[in-house]
Amino acid sequence: MIDSEQALRQELAALQHELRRVKDGIERNRTYQLELHAARLRDSIALCERELRQLNGALQSPANRA
Repeated sequence: MIDSEQALRQELAALQHELRRVKDGIERNRTYQLELHAARLRDSIALCERELRQLNGALQSPANRA
């Protein structure tokens, strides 16, 4: 499970980096395509964060502490 957590954290970092890049692009030249890409990135980030919380909850459950 730790490998899954590591992979999710790396994916989350990559998505956040891409979102920063897209936001910079939006500041220079706001387009519908960039706005759409930013919205998709935010959705993906939220999904990764949710999966990390679920994974951390599973790692901390009493059955896994024994």
